[in-house]
Amino acid sequence: MKQNRAHSGDHYSVLPTTIKHESQYYFYVHYEVSDRYLIVRKDGQIPSSKEIEPIIIMAASFVSYSNAFHVIGDQWIKEKTIRNYQRIQRLLDTLEKGLQHRLTEEQRDLLNEFRQTAHTVIDWQRELERLVAEGKKGVDKITYKVGSIQDRERLDHLQRQSLKCVHEQNQVQLDNYEKRKRLIKSLWKSIPLFNIRLWFAFYELKMHHQRMLNWPKMDKEEINDMEIVKRRIEGEITPDSYKELKEIKAAVINPR
Repeated sequence: MKQNRAHSGDHYSVLPTTIKHESQYYFYVHYEVSDRYLIVRKDGQIPSSKEIEPIIIMAASFVSYSNAFHVIGDQWIKEKTIRNYQRIQRLLDTLEKGLQHRLTEEQRDLLNEFRQTAHTVIDWQRELERLVAEGKKGVDKITYKVGSIQDRERLDHLQRQSLKCVHEQNQVQLDNYEKRKRLIKSLWKSIPLFNIRLWFAFYELKMHHQRMLNWPKMDKEEINDMEIVKRRIEGEITPDSYKELKEIKAAVINPR
């Protein structure tokens, strides 16, 4: 590894997972200053670029999974989604009870659909938290140890399932936007003028509604990102991942 540095100051780091592929073991090295890569077999040999094609894919995948579960996954969990949507459920309960004899059949239906949306988001969030915890264990299992194709397939499945959780949370908010909007508009006309408790509940519910996803606020880039996520869930490689793999392959210094 030292012999293949571009110069003495070209520091390098080694992926903390030894890659196992077809009974061979490989180290994945990144030279930080020159931004080059080297794949070295455990026996000390430097294999050809043809031999290392699957090694690059596996190594880049393991880096991606570590980031997905230990960084992005933690961010998803810290969003306090369950607490926020449980609060929405309580606000809906307060308004339903307080306006019991004033609500029309349509308002009741809209209110129940809003409640169901909150329930759906909470369920997907609980599943997301379970998957992130399982993904972390999978990453930790191969850190400073050996990672195989089976590990990659397992982590890939967990990552795609995690993305599905987030996608379903987003989709149910978008699908329910118009009905939420109709409910908020109609409730405003139903609350007695001097019932302060219900007005507080209404305005807090309205605030939550406005923070949720809705189609009018979605730009083309966000819609395109949702389509990319849908394809990733189905197992396709994302454009960014494809570009990154292409750049790594171009920067590999193993013999052609």
